[in-house]
Amino acid sequence: MRSCVSNGRIVDPSLGIDGPGTLWIEGGVVAGLEAAGRVWGNRPDWAGTDGSAAAASAHPEVRVTDAAGCWVTPGLIDLHVHFREPGFTYKEDIESGCRAAARGGFTTVCCMPNTEPVIDCPETVRLVAEKEAALGVRVLPVGALTRGQEGRELADIRGMGAWASEGGGVCALSEDGKSVASAALMLAGMKEAAALGLPVFSHAEDPSLPGTALGEVLIIARDILLARESGCRLHICHVSTAAGVELIRRARVEGLAVTGEAAPHHFALTGADVPDRAEPEKGIWPGNWKMNPPLRTEADRQALLTALKDGTLEAIATDHAPHSREEKEAAFGEAANGIVGLETAFAVSYTTLVEGGLLTPLQLIERMSLGPARILGIRAGSLAPGMPADLAVLDVESSYVVRPEEFLSKGRNTPFAGRQVRGRSRRTLAAGQTIFSR
Repeated sequence: MRSCVSNGRIVDPSLGIDGPGTLWIEGGVVAGLEAAGRVWGNRPDWAGTDGSAAAASAHPEVRVTDAAGCWVTPGLIDLHVHFREPGFTYKEDIESGCRAAARGGFTTVCCMPNTEPVIDCPETVRLVAEKEAALGVRVLPVGALTRGQEGRELADIRGMGAWASEGGGVCALSEDGKSVASAALMLAGMKEAAALGLPVFSHAEDPSLPGTALGEVLIIARDILLARESGCRLHICHVSTAAGVELIRRARVEGLAVTGEAAPHHFALTGADVPDRAEPEKGIWPGNWKMNPPLRTEADRQALLTALKDGTLEAIATDHAPHSREEKEAAFGEAANGIVGLETAFAVSYTTLVEGGLLTPLQLIERMSLGPARILGIRAGSLAPGMPADLAVLDVESSYVVRPEEFLSKGRNTPFAGRQVRGRSRRTLAAGQTIFSR
């Protein structure tokens, strides 16, 4: 299949491009692109001598996308989602999760292992990987560090890693939703990960201090020490505290392979934003502001913003966690932890970070695409010729109100309902095929 994306603003940090241009796709890969008077790759014969959309459209088999007013970027990559399958498909399943991802401009997502059964062996990894095969969005399973996420013995890391080496298995290891309490067992898991070349994704929370800033900081410090000892690549999930940011910054200065991510809700909201009571007539339920780690202080939020700007935190990840209406409309103390984020992540990030004057367009796309690709070590996050034609056409001129009833996810649990934002995907392509079109 041949296609041409024209009249858009190409924003690609891997090539350092931020300007008007044209992109050509052939056979599911980027054939070439032209921007700022320069051509990367080859201008296909069907693009004509000037490479214009008009020339391409003269060929009936060529699909032309007019991206006027939009950014054309590498497909977004989310390091941290929960698609709930197997086991909890009333909250979300892989199909509904992929639809939500595509609507948000995401072409690759990493699915956490806290399912039922837990993703802790090659058989469950294969179940997830095969389920997503026809859905367009690339779903990369994250394997559990311990069997059943019970923290008593290591999972079949070698088995999951061996299948991963064939191109279809786990992309990382994590005890997501909790930390491995035993430092000795965590170290053993990190050594296995290092031997297989897999990163370890740490949900940093001391089990004796759940939800506290101190509990996060203690585990980040511990896991950095264990990463130094084991030689593994360590990625800290949903960093939420200023002290945690500082530990990651110091580790990176030391030269350790330590990275971190921030979630849009943590850098856009604080604990002061949580409503003190439910207002059902307005659709306000405090449980939609409940997540783990919880919303922190303004000082913590400012530290996250600084870390995103200076690159201490290389990635923005949603921690997309759908729940049923009943689970989130319970009293705050009884409500389930987690919010959905795939369909609002770009808008909240663009509105907060770019319109807020903190990040440039190139920096934002680096945090949402190229940076996550580097952390995973995958061929993605770039529009360079020869790369898979995974891309998003992002309408940054569109201002709208977030309406959860319009979500494609099964989850409606968002604290951003009713919020005015700017930016959303007009079209999302995976391997050159349209998987979402507004």
